[in-house]
Amino acid sequence: MNVQSDTFILSKRGWLISGVIASVFLFFMMTGLHLFEFISGALLLAVLVIFRNPERSTSENEADQIISSVDGVVLSVEDALIDEQKMKKITVMNSLWDVSILRSPFDGIVEGFKMRNGASLPLYNPMADLLNEKAVISFRSSKGDEVFIEHLSEQSCFPIGIELEKGQKLKEGSRYGFLAKGRSIFYLPENARVSVNAGATVRAGESVLGYLNAA
Repeated sequence: MNVQSDTFILSKRGWLISGVIASVFLFFMMTGLHLFEFISGALLLAVLVIFRNPERSTSENEADQIISSVDGVVLSVEDALIDEQKMKKITVMNSLWDVSILRSPFDGIVEGFKMRNGASLPLYNPMADLLNEKAVISFRSSKGDEVFIEHLSEQSCFPIGIELEKGQKLKEGSRYGFLAKGRSIFYLPENARVSVNAGATVRAGESVLGYLNAA
């Protein structure tokens, strides 16, 4: 499945499970089993919310801007040393009720990515970083700046979905995957200018996290 062309109001990832639950809901509705009808109806509504796939575009159009790949709340903004390289680190937490579709932070190419299948522990568990399902993606801008994004899943029955190929070109805001609930960390170059603070709410494909080549 190509996530980038998944422009339906409900993500293709949710079609099968939504269809199954809708069938169960209709069965209970026709048989008059009201308790089960209520339960399956509530479950169907929850799945439709989790897999909703709205159109998004940023209202800003500035050079070298970095758009959030996820919906959620900014937990922290800090400096980090990664493999002896100084970087800006932005951590964003998304809940089960945020839009789950992941989007490209800028026009560029996929330098590479890694997937790790794993557990779904709560993130306060000290073993979560080592055991939970994780995806790490490297995006390179047209000017050669590299941004790394790490997606870590938390307590979700829906796996991380990444639909990318190395060398693939992406437009800013184009869809590339799915994260139902978890933590996303953006690693920006040291000379990037961050434009969000801890506590800010961001939206994938719309909110500007910062700017490259801004030092």
